[in-house]
Amino acid sequence: MENNTTVKKGIHIRIKGADGAIAQSVIFLLLILTLILCMLPVIVTIIMSLKVPEDITAYPIWTLPKTEWRFANYGSAFSVLSMPLLWTLLMDIGVSVSVMLLSCYIAFLFQWYKFKGKNLLFALFILPMLVPNVVLLSPTYIVAHNLGITGNYLGVILPYLAGNQIASVFMLRVFMQQHPKSLYEAAQLDGANKFSLFVYVCLPLSFPIMMVQGIGIFAAIYNDYLWPQLIFSAEPSKGTLMPYLKSVVYSLDQGIQYAMYLVAGIPLIISTAISIKFFVSGDFASGLKM
Repeated sequence: MENNTTVKKGIHIRIKGADGAIAQSVIFLLLILTLILCMLPVIVTIIMSLKVPEDITAYPIWTLPKTEWRFANYGSAFSVLSMPLLWTLLMDIGVSVSVMLLSCYIAFLFQWYKFKGKNLLFALFILPMLVPNVVLLSPTYIVAHNLGITGNYLGVILPYLAGNQIASVFMLRVFMQQHPKSLYEAAQLDGANKFSLFVYVCLPLSFPIMMVQGIGIFAAIYNDYLWPQLIFSAEPSKGTLMPYLKSVVYSLDQGIQYAMYLVAGIPLIISTAISIKFFVSGDFASGLKM
């Protein structure tokens, strides 16, 4: 029997090495400590959101509420954020879905159909990826202002639709290079046209990467503060959630402020949980080779 293994009642217990009981216990404790440190700001925010103003100013701040548990803070937070949150989610989901469908179809055409100048056109298409977004901020705002779409949702939606296409098309085309060509050829032999190939072959195979990329776009749009702030600078209350949250949060009690931060983060928690499912399942990684 190996020196680093003991036997007790027929059960082999590994003592040394990375798989040993001691090493695994240390790794487990380190993971627990890391989790606690990562969750500490969230835990403190939850505690603060349940306090009355008098308890918030008391020291230390991470203690549980002493006067009362103010669950009504969440009711106030929902009442203030409900409409901006709803409109932001509707806009964000619509833009994310539209971007992914358009990007998938463009990548499908670039990958599976031959036409003159395809490689040159694709290189020109992805060339703006070399330009930082902050450099394009002023020209984009000037274009939006000249088109008269500042102060309404078109000024937010159209740049989001255009700006998120490039990276999505690039990633989806790389992903489609791993698709079995025989599936497309078999579908064509059965009489499938271009649109049928896209709907019944390409979309199902590309769904994992579309979900991961789409959720990334969703989170980026949802968290965006600067562009909606520029578009709705005159009336932040008519804009998306983040500028509106910034404009109203400091006029309320501190407990409600912390509750508003947590309420605003709920969609991101849900979207992150959905995206993790595709990473863990292996569907995303198994189809992408760069």
